[in-house]
Amino acid sequence: MNEELLHYMWQHRLFLPNDLLTTSNESFEIIDPGVPNNNAGPDFFNAKIKFGETLLAGNVEIHLEEEDWNRHKHHQDPAYNNVILHVVKKAGQGIFTADRRLVPTWELKSSKQMIEKYEGLYSQKDWIACEEHIKKVDSFVIMQWLDRLLIERFQEKQELIDDLLIHCNRDWDQVFFILLARSFGFGVNSQPFEMMAKQTPLKVLLKHSSDLLQLEALLFGQAGLLQIDELNDGYSQLLWKEYQFLSAKYKLRAIDGYLWKYLRLRPINFPTIRMAQLASVIFQTKGVFDVFLDEMSYVKMSDLFTVSLSDYWKNHYKLGVCSKKESHKELGKRSRELLVMNTIIPYLFVFFDKRNDFEGKERVLEMLYEMPSEQNNLITKWKSLGVRCRSGGESQALIFLKNNYCDHKKCLNCHIGHKVLSST
Repeated sequence: MNEELLHYMWQHRLFLPNDLLTTSNESFEIIDPGVPNNNAGPDFFNAKIKFGETLLAGNVEIHLEEEDWNRHKHHQDPAYNNVILHVVKKAGQGIFTADRRLVPTWELKSSKQMIEKYEGLYSQKDWIACEEHIKKVDSFVIMQWLDRLLIERFQEKQELIDDLLIHCNRDWDQVFFILLARSFGFGVNSQPFEMMAKQTPLKVLLKHSSDLLQLEALLFGQAGLLQIDELNDGYSQLLWKEYQFLSAKYKLRAIDGYLWKYLRLRPINFPTIRMAQLASVIFQTKGVFDVFLDEMSYVKMSDLFTVSLSDYWKNHYKLGVCSKKESHKELGKRSRELLVMNTIIPYLFVFFDKRNDFEGKERVLEMLYEMPSEQNNLITKWKSLGVRCRSGGESQALIFLKNNYCDHKKCLNCHIGHKVLSST
């Protein structure tokens, strides 16, 4: 057993109920276990515990061993003077606060079944720890938890957007461009796309949004993909010349070209093709990203990413390297939906949240639940375990659950894990 489990059992009262006696044989009743404290100080604030006829309000500290109180020097720290109960797995000889008050100590005893379930989860080597139990968890509980996780995912996105707003001096359009560019990396090249966008002022792109060649010159140049010794055809050399002029005019600085990844990517996913697609999106929308605010429908938003590339890319996957002619190098339906799901919708949710627009946030969430589920190996695995996934909202939440909880064995923080551990 570890201290985290003791915290969990105390918070959720998962202990044997007929053993509420302190080490000094004083009976007590837990009225309220208090609020968990994630910062410095006692583990639970504002607990209410009744000793005999006396109701005390104060804090609770939890340790594996009673001696940990002194090891952690709580006996010298006035911040612990208001502790009304010390919960431990193993009692000792008694402990005191800094003002020399004896703190009541209680040995928490849990059921053998509870410990076995906990140890079983944390020793599990399956895809998720609760793989053997999740089919027994009520689907309503799972769906409620997924709704909460979706909001948690948006909160995580909000932290990213808040950082970008600081970086961009509160320029929401520039932030949107950075997020959009990052999404065009589709995971493998997300970081270099983001780096490129951070060093490329959107205002510069907007000045040239009516000229696709100049947009490509700016984006490919800023991406460090215009290496003069590799550009052996007229179009790529023209891009290089345009970039030389525009970068000098606007004092632009490119990122390093070696950052881009091609290994094990299908040619259609090469960063050069994605960059050309991004240029075409800016060209089609003229960089006026407010159009996404006007189209509060995922279908219409997806249609905004239906763009045609310049003729050069019909027989090229990389600059200066001719390939077999292919006419279809536009963003596919699933790619367009992923851009809406991973960029537009989180951005709009945070945008409306900052403006206290509750109706706007509700519409954004509705839109996500109207979208079809993502189709990937992770979602397929969840479905094989009997977990329903019928919408974009549910698939986003399940991906978040796997990446942020299951992979880190955060069963004690998961509602599904709680149901498994608390069931008899």
